[in-house]
Amino acid sequence: MIAIGCCNLIRDPLRASIAVLGIVFSVVLVTLEIGMLLGLVRDASLLIDKSNADIWVSVRDVKTFDFVTPMDQRKKFQIQAVPGVALVEEYNVSWSVWRMPDGGNANCIVIGFDPNGQLGAPLNMAQGDVAALHNQDAIILDEGERKKLGNPNLGDYVEVLTTRAKVVGFTKGMRSFTTTPFLFTTLRRGKEYGWLAGGIGSSSERSVYFLVKVAPGADVDAVRARIEAAIPFVEAHTKEGFSWRTRKYWLLETGVGLGFLVAAFLGLVVGGVIVSQTLYAMTLEKLPEFGVLKAMGATMLELARIVLAQGLLCGAAGLLAGLVLSEALGALATSAGNAVLIPLPLIAAVSVLTFFLASGSSLLSIHRLRRIEPGMVFRT
Repeated sequence: MIAIGCCNLIRDPLRASIAVLGIVFSVVLVTLEIGMLLGLVRDASLLIDKSNADIWVSVRDVKTFDFVTPMDQRKKFQIQAVPGVALVEEYNVSWSVWRMPDGGNANCIVIGFDPNGQLGAPLNMAQGDVAALHNQDAIILDEGERKKLGNPNLGDYVEVLTTRAKVVGFTKGMRSFTTTPFLFTTLRRGKEYGWLAGGIGSSSERSVYFLVKVAPGADVDAVRARIEAAIPFVEAHTKEGFSWRTRKYWLLETGVGLGFLVAAFLGLVVGGVIVSQTLYAMTLEKLPEFGVLKAMGATMLELARIVLAQGLLCGAAGLLAGLVLSEALGALATSAGNAVLIPLPLIAAVSVLTFFLASGSSLLSIHRLRRIEPGMVFRT
């Protein structure tokens, strides 16, 4: 019966091609939409996940890594006094403005950290060296963000928040969920380049995050609870908990995740309709042949296997072509600066969905075969 289904597809290459293209459309759309979502989710908590801190301390009710209110820098010393705390480092995140070569402005996020520290996310350097941040007015940015910032080169002087800065290095793959470029610099310069330089009090009195490493053998949750109990108006997060909070904010509270999932679902629906209608047309065209098989004693199950084989063959061809095309388009998008992650679990999930899509698309044709009368082949 599988051989008959294969022959039917070979004898009707136009409809077979349309069915395969319907599967390819669904596979590519679902894979790229989910792959882009995974890339964005990874970027949303990238600096949290790559950090070596056990606990992130911030003001209360912070929803995401990017948007947070600064606090009194002296809280660092209070945190150091909490039992179970081995090391505390300041880590600042502030929005700023980059002056473009043509006189325009571009938003950016200044990340101020201690280049000699142990807890901040290590920079994945493509050019230059982190040690160069010790030079005067030095900053590092991601190579994928250069176009947004006027294509600065290594050694160029630029202007950030009316202050001169020198580009001393480029990272690779260290970008934000908001697509606003990260600028990495030292703690002191971070306060000069970002909005931490303004507001009430001097720039040296305000900090955004404190990264905490617990002592060997200490319980992370217990230390986190002690920090919150000892210091008013702060919230201590485990690294995993803060990472999830940031991802949840962008995925659920902003509706971004729902938008990607709806687009992927629509791709499945459109592909399913195309394949279903194509297989149905092929079945109607060959009703006399199916009638002959039924008159010869073929059971309904055997006839259904023919149609199902057609659907699964189209599904297999469309899945293979779709995954190859998705990988190519994903690599192209990633090189252009839009990270697309296509891990093995996603490929497995898309394969399962394609199986159900191809099988489900055959149901309408199988239902039509139930109404075939064996005697139809003897009618003129």
